[in-house]
Amino acid sequence: MLKGRKLLSLLLALVLAFGLMGIAGCGGTEEPAEPATEEPATEAPAFTTLTEGKIIVGSDTAYPPFENVVNGVTEGFDVDLVKAIGERLGVEVEFKTYKFDALIAGMQAGTEFDMIASAMTITDERKEAIDFSDPYINSNQSLAVAADSTIATVDDLKKGDKVGVQSGTTGEKWAKDNLAPKGIVVTPYDDILAAFNALSAGDIVGVINDAPISQDVVKDPARKAKVVAEIPTGEQYGFAFNKSNTALRDAVNGALAEIKADGTYVEIYKKWFGAEPLSIP
Repeated sequence: MLKGRKLLSLLLALVLAFGLMGIAGCGGTEEPAEPATEEPATEAPAFTTLTEGKIIVGSDTAYPPFENVVNGVTEGFDVDLVKAIGERLGVEVEFKTYKFDALIAGMQAGTEFDMIASAMTITDERKEAIDFSDPYINSNQSLAVAADSTIATVDDLKKGDKVGVQSGTTGEKWAKDNLAPKGIVVTPYDDILAAFNALSAGDIVGVINDAPISQDVVKDPARKAKVVAEIPTGEQYGFAFNKSNTALRDAVNGALAEIKADGTYVEIYKKWFGAEPLSIP
């Protein structure tokens, strides 16, 4: 009987030992871990526009070669650039004409257009009212005069001389800050072509305006005008947006970066200025 009990105890001990080994074995051999599920990348918020599938662009379309209306069609450097951006964003682009000095107020209202593309210089003052994209072109001011004029620099302008500017532009501000204190009369016009018309008519002796535009305007021999001086100001143009639509601004910046990187920017620049850009901002 004692032997039987010992045998039974031994068997129970063996069963318990093997059981513990099994448990230990389970703990030592881990099940293959399932691959970690990556969190989906956070998508940039979808931008909104006044009309779904379309970006409506406010522009002063009398500013070649950036924007101009020819036979009822709006064309120019800004126009092609924005259309290329629209293609990358998968939306249609429509330009609407406004006076330059009404664009910022219109953008703040947010009911007429989604962005501004109008050779608009980025300034701290304007940033208080609207948002800007990354810069898309570098620009300086310039002095244009009649082809037969002896004026060669802004220092040749004298008290009582009249110079034309476009109302609401940085050219107007520069002229008021730097020429008006010397007694030079700064005369604003609704658009830059009107200022050049006044120059051709002899109403003014010069035009202060962004260099790329003036250089393009004087290519027309009928203007009988020439650009005689570039005025370094370190200006850059940007597209403008309502401060509440940062998603559209960011989407445009992304598309603009692609255009600068893949050569599209240079192609568009050469088309409208006849040369490669000296620099790309």
